Amino acid sequence: MAIFTRLLFLISLCSSLAAAMPMPEATHHFFRRDSSAASMIGAIMPTSSSCDGALYPDQCYTNVQAAPFFIAAMQTYQIVNAAEIAAVLALTGYESGDLKYRHSEFPVVAGKGTSNMQSPTYNQMYAASVPALASGVAAANGDPDAVLTLLTVDEYNFASGAWFLTSQCASIRSQLQANTDAGFTAYMGCVGTAINDDRLDYWHRAQAAFGL
Repeated sequence: MAIFTRLLFLISLCSSLAAAMPMPEATHHFFRRDSSAASMIGAIMPTSSSCDGALYPDQCYTNVQAAPFFIAAMQTYQIVNAAEIAAVLALTGYESGDLKYRHSEFPVVAGKGTSNMQSPTYNQMYAASVPALASGVAAANGDPDAVLTLLTVDEYNFASGAWFLTSQCASIRSQLQANTDAGFTAYMGCVGTAINDDRLDYWHRAQAAFGL
């Protein structure tokens, strides 16, 4: 009987502790299956289902190919809010031409690229933030194209937008989470660009894809 009483006490204690613990923010179902993520990406980036006709086939990935890397990126940078994920994908879709480009081509700018089409300055910062790239960054010795080469590997290419949001745009994240055009406009301001109809189209498709 004493053992049974102690067991009940332990169960009660564990239940009380669990109830007192804060619940983590719900993770969006974007993370659950590559196929679901691929469908959402395809809805946001309408031409991403194929690389047929891509001017630079070696830079192009389809929505299906890119999906697991976007999932990993959101997990790495702990972005779980649906509006934030949608916004990062909307920006990426616009900047990469629906995943067709990893380098800036029109015009060519040394060191500018990744799926988020970041400037050389931010790519240097991004590369420096990744411990696994430390030796490569040192070897690049400030050469912007050499740094970009480190970052156009799939693992880092598709994570540039997530890195930028979390490292450079902390001040506007609450606005973005509100899921409004004003919040997305603030995000574009953080990126350093003006809002336009095409960017809003990507944002609105992203909202629809995420059921926002």
